[in-house]
This record gives sequence, C-alpha cells and structure tokens, in this order.
Amino acid sequence: MTAIASPLVTVVIPAYNAEKTLLETLTSVSNQSYDRLEILVVDDGSLDGTFDLARDYGLNDGRVRVLRQENGGVARARNHGIREARGLYIAPIDADDIWHPQKIELQLQALRKLPGGHGVVYNWYAAIDENGIIFGNSRPVMHEGDIFEPLLRENFIGNGSTPLMPRAEVLACGGYDAGLRDSGAEGCEDLKLYLVLAETLPFALVPDFLTGYRFTRGNMSSNAYRMLKSHALVMAPIIARHPLLARDIRLAQFNTACWYFKKAFVDGDRAQLNEMAPMMLKKYIPQLVVHGVRQSWRQAKRQGMQIARRALGKSPSRKTRFAGAVLPQVGTAFIDRFAPVPVRETMKSTKDGLQ
Repeated sequence: MTAIASPLVTVVIPAYNAEKTLLETLTSVSNQSYDRLEILVVDDGSLDGTFDLARDYGLNDGRVRVLRQENGGVARARNHGIREARGLYIAPIDADDIWHPQKIELQLQALRKLPGGHGVVYNWYAAIDENGIIFGNSRPVMHEGDIFEPLLRENFIGNGSTPLMPRAEVLACGGYDAGLRDSGAEGCEDLKLYLVLAETLPFALVPDFLTGYRFTRGNMSSNAYRMLKSHALVMAPIIARHPLLARDIRLAQFNTACWYFKKAFVDGDRAQLNEMAPMMLKKYIPQLVVHGVRQSWRQAKRQGMQIARRALGKSPSRKTRFAGAVLPQVGTAFIDRFAPVPVRETMKSTKDGLQ
C-alpha cells in the first residue's frame, strides 16, 4: 500500500488531570484495527499522575509520544499536538472519551468516497457516564458533502473526539481558537473549527455510533452557561458574514440552550438551573411559549399512538437500528457494543510508520 492509500494518522489526546480515565482512552486508541498511528498525549500542566501514566503506557506501545506544556486549556493542547504531528490526518480524542476499535479504519474507508479522497469524516456518538454506561446518543443525521448550513443549525458532530481531519487544512486555518478560553467562553472551539473547515471541504459520514462521549460533572461540556457564551461568540462573525442565515443560527442557539437546561433539570443540577433560568426567561420568552406548545402536541401525539397500539393489541414499537447501525441501548456499557480486542504489543510496523 502507498502512503496515500494507507496514511499515517496522528491521534491527539489533550490531557489535564486525567489519570482516572486516560488508560481507558489510550487502550481504545491502541486497539484500533488500523494500526498506522502516531499517538500524541499532550499533558496540559497536570497536577496528578497523568504524565507518568502516559509515559509508562508508551513503554508498551512505541507509537505513543508524550508532550508537555504549561496549563493553557484544551485548545492550546490540541494545537500543540497538531503542530508536532507527522500524520497526514489528525484524529483528536479527549482523555476521558473512548473509540470503537474500527473507528479510524471505517473513517478512512469513508474518506475514499470524497472527491480526490480528501476532506473530513465524522460519525455518530453514544453519550456515556463516569462508568462508561450509555445514557443517550447523538441524533443520527445523514449530512454529507457541503454540510456548512446544516452544521450551523445543529452541531450534529457534537464533540471534539469524533472527526478525522486533514492536518494541512487544520494548520492553514489556525487550528482551535484558544482565545475563547481567554474570553471566559471555552467550549465551542471544536464547532468553530468544523465550521471553518466546512466552508471549503466536503464531509463524509460513517453511519455508526463509534465514539463514546463522556459527560461528567465539572467537565467543560457540563458548564452550560459558559458553553452558551462560547456558542454566541462563535456565531457572531458568521451572522455578520451570512445575514440570511441569522434566523437559523438564533434558532440553533435557542435549541442549544433548551438542551442544556433539560440536561441540568434531569441531572438535578440546581446551580446550572439557577444560572440559566433567568437568562432564558429574559432572552427567549416567545420561543419558550412556542416550544412548550409544540412539545405538548408531540407528547399528546405519542400518547395517542401508544393508546391506539394497545387497543389494537400491538406491542410498543421500538427501533433497534438506524441506517443499518445498532442503536445504543441505555443502561448498557459502550465497550459491550463491540467484541473485546486484546491490548496490542508494540507494533513491528511502528518504527517504519513514523519515518
């Protein structure tokens, strides 16, 4: 196989105080069926055993390299890894998320469908808790090609641990925006990068739930107010450039706020609710009224359909697949979605792969 047909892929893992989850993340990366990988762990000034854990792991997998920097946030850590990368493609994964063993292999196969075999690939994700148990999943959309406008309306990629991206284009656009953290609005750096790439590159989809995206209290994606501020800062210049899309973008902002409010309510997170409720009442009263009416209608419709099915003696319908992919089942472990793969020994091809 040529280098283009079998490119070196650099996995970038930003890690801050991640000793509790990093081993599981590294194992899911090491066990990829596609083994021509460079694995960069970027220790972002950790105060725990993150650096030592990553260094020791590298003794058993020669593809692993550990970098260090003063604490500067996830965007700077990712950018550091991208600058140091030798791969043609970048596959970021946060230090508490996990991958299906065929994630990179299937993404590279999807890449070949794009013109010239060049662009960005994404997949769907399963939402997991602290213990790796599934409690939800991304809405499985089928957007491919020019996905700029659909991505403005809904961040269907949804996290920073999913895409496979060409390194040259990521570097050309400046990588992740570390300035959002400096503005107290860390959180949407990944979405901003995807939107920049989507303006010039086609996207391909692997229609399966290949990323286990972990939600834990205190992590960045749990801080709703900061995420919403980040989203607003990312969208402001896009509204200025594309005023005809302003209405869609503002609807996306409202839907994002509702998602975080609902999650805080389900989690019983009073601090988040107390912070978000006044903002939503001040900013979104008309939208909340319309949203409430629509939700009530949908709930009544669902209940009506259930009553009708029971009256006809039919069991409740429950989808188990979408577009051929098995839907994640709430209450099951993400790792149970695939057969266990033994931890690899250091690859014989590793040395050649990084030259």
